[in-house]
Amino acid sequence: MRNILLMFILCWLVSFENIAYAQQTAGDSLTINAAIKLALSNQPLINQAVEQINSINARIKEQNSSYYPEIEGDLSYAYIGPIISLSFPGLGNFAFNTSSNFDFHVSAGQTLYDFGKRDAMLDLIRSNKLSAEEKINLIKSNLAYQTIHVFYSILFIEKSIDVEDEQINTLNKHLDIARKKVESGSSTDFDVLTTQVRVASAQNELIDLKNTLDKAKILLINYTGYSSTKPLNLSGDFSINIPEIKEDSLLSIAYLSREEMKLARDNENSAKISTQIAGLNNLPTLSAGLSYGLKNGFFPDLLVLRGNWVAAVSANIPIFNGYRTEAQQEEAEANLKSTSQETLELERNIKAEVQSAISDLRTGIGKLKTTEIQVKQAADAVSRAEVEYQDGVITNLDLIDTETTLAEAKLLYLQVIYKNVINKYALDKVVGSIVW
Repeated sequence: MRNILLMFILCWLVSFENIAYAQQTAGDSLTINAAIKLALSNQPLINQAVEQINSINARIKEQNSSYYPEIEGDLSYAYIGPIISLSFPGLGNFAFNTSSNFDFHVSAGQTLYDFGKRDAMLDLIRSNKLSAEEKINLIKSNLAYQTIHVFYSILFIEKSIDVEDEQINTLNKHLDIARKKVESGSSTDFDVLTTQVRVASAQNELIDLKNTLDKAKILLINYTGYSSTKPLNLSGDFSINIPEIKEDSLLSIAYLSREEMKLARDNENSAKISTQIAGLNNLPTLSAGLSYGLKNGFFPDLLVLRGNWVAAVSANIPIFNGYRTEAQQEEAEANLKSTSQETLELERNIKAEVQSAISDLRTGIGKLKTTEIQVKQAADAVSRAEVEYQDGVITNLDLIDTETTLAEAKLLYLQVIYKNVINKYALDKVVGSIVW
């Protein structure tokens, strides 16, 4: 049983691949809150998501620029030939253009009305920003709960090692007694050999536990960035407060609080806006422009720079674009339906996760009472066995069997307590509780 439990912990611990880096906390011990705080400090995935938000903020500024006029200046010089001229007898030669042509203009253009195209595009970018912000919260949630799991796994393994040490010490005492009996001739060496086998088996289990503990601490150090030059001492216990479990209320909270649901709703909203944008592509755009500058080449003084201006109003009216707008509308509507189905599927998955977490927690609470009874019964059995051993009713090996049963009951009780803590946090996670 202990080997199966050990393999379970080891497989769970090595399943994590995301690593977080942070600065070491002050003090000699690490609490669960400090571990979570460190795991979220200087996390590359979080920093990457923050930079994505910064990029989206820049896109919002870029989109806002469409509400302002565009102003630009043009400077040009052109040498033109030949010169067109007419000659009148007695009046001289009259040129219609000049070879050196200068043009200096400042132009301003402004979109006056586009039937909400700019507004819709800005709404889409803002919706994408909300999704990016929810992504950060999702990353934090996953990192926090992974840290919690590793933290309590270390506490559990350390307490399991204490139980195993106690068992080995007890077996060594029995081994000394068995050897003394062999030396006195009151017993054969069968008890010695049998006890030695049990000591060796317990020592092997202890070695495996310590190896699993080392790996768990390495994983937690990688998550938190705790200095590996100092011993990693954890401060915590398995005491938890389990509130009344109401499935309906927990499901309602999960649908509102889960970051995955928030992301799904953001994606659905973005798809709706994209559908709106696709429907606006066939509508005209009204623009205005104004240009003023200096230019030569005006008759009769062709070399003199003169002020000139142009004011214009234009309307861009889409007529036919090869059915591109219709295709864009179909694509947007299909994406909207797809995101809606994803949201429905996510709701089903969340419901199943909440129900499963509630079932695990209720089962663990039920096992806690039975394992408490097992430990008490095993302890009473050891007390009676010790009396019977002193009276010579049972053998040394019989007493060892009862003590081994007590050690296994203690480990089972410890496992149930540990699983209750993990199940409580698992329920918090699927409900969407924030622990950072």
